[in-house]
Amino acid sequence: MIKNITFGQYTLKTPAIFASYRLGDFPSAGLKSYPWRVTETEALLINAFDFKRPKFQKHLENGWSIEKYLDFPDKPVMIDSGAYYFLKRPHIKVAPEEILEIELKVKAHIGVVLDHPFLPNAPDKKQRISTTIRNTKQMLLSLSKRQSPMELMPVVHGHTKREIRDCIRQIQRLMSKMQIQEITRIGIGSIAPLAKQGNGKLASEVIKTVREELPNAHLHCFSMGSALSMLLAFYSGADTVDSQSWILSAAFKLAQLPGHYVVRLANREHKTESGFKTVKNAFALRIKALHDTEGYCVKHWQTGEWVNVNCNGELNDYVDSLSDRQSNENLHNRACHNLWTYNFEARKAREAINKGEWGDFIRKRLLNTRYKTCVMQGNE
Repeated sequence: MIKNITFGQYTLKTPAIFASYRLGDFPSAGLKSYPWRVTETEALLINAFDFKRPKFQKHLENGWSIEKYLDFPDKPVMIDSGAYYFLKRPHIKVAPEEILEIELKVKAHIGVVLDHPFLPNAPDKKQRISTTIRNTKQMLLSLSKRQSPMELMPVVHGHTKREIRDCIRQIQRLMSKMQIQEITRIGIGSIAPLAKQGNGKLASEVIKTVREELPNAHLHCFSMGSALSMLLAFYSGADTVDSQSWILSAAFKLAQLPGHYVVRLANREHKTESGFKTVKNAFALRIKALHDTEGYCVKHWQTGEWVNVNCNGELNDYVDSLSDRQSNENLHNRACHNLWTYNFEARKAREAINKGEWGDFIRKRLLNTRYKTCVMQGNE
């Protein structure tokens, strides 16, 4: 079902994807400009961890502005707590109140609670869930004393229905004590590793459980943002997802097309020049087929001009612009291409829902992938 979810004064149609961005990736990571407008990006996720780095901590103290530093005005922005990065760097100590202070200074529309994610085989899941609940309580209490339009997004974790339901009940109880009537937004953490490790079915079941418990809430899945896993999340009940893989995969010379796994467009993968040419030709043919059947188009990512997909020479030049031989000279083009593809898939999902073709669309995209066992038969 398509929803109109509000973020302050802005509205986002769902299903939708938040482009996850680490501060400084433009220009230090190879981006030549911010890709938001040329890729028709609808929402942005930034990270509180970045503001603990000296350079950006200084900016924040001097009045940091989303519009000024990210060139992203008039659209929803969410700020993650940075839990994943803080847990990887235990020497950096951080308290829930510190994260809330950063989130308020950034003036994002949604701030995420400082949660404690875990891998499927983690021995301390119960402790991490308890810490997340404790942080949720502290941050909600602190926010209630502030006059700020920012909303906090609690995060649930668990790999069983019982863990998920218990986590939700705990959040509901503490919100009730604060006279907050219901959970209107909820994030789901610790499920991306499930999907990446081949347990997409369990990831799907976790999302469905949260949706069953909170049928009217805005449901966001963290890091479920590849062109395939995002569709699995939407299919299972998520409204929004986020992705940093648009630039991370580009750094590994990977390019994404709708309904396909990533392709590595690098000369080192192939023993001969002819082998590399074969891969690029196949990629170009896929673009042409997607253009003819679904209206998929691409651009010259540094000018924003459309590529004439029907011109073989221009299409081949485009694929060359995504390819690298030795360096990462074309990272910017691949990153924009990947983000454009993810945004395209979100729009196609909405289009399919509007036309009553959601079940057919999902089966077409996922039945030949690792997620095929997650796709039910029959029309949705």
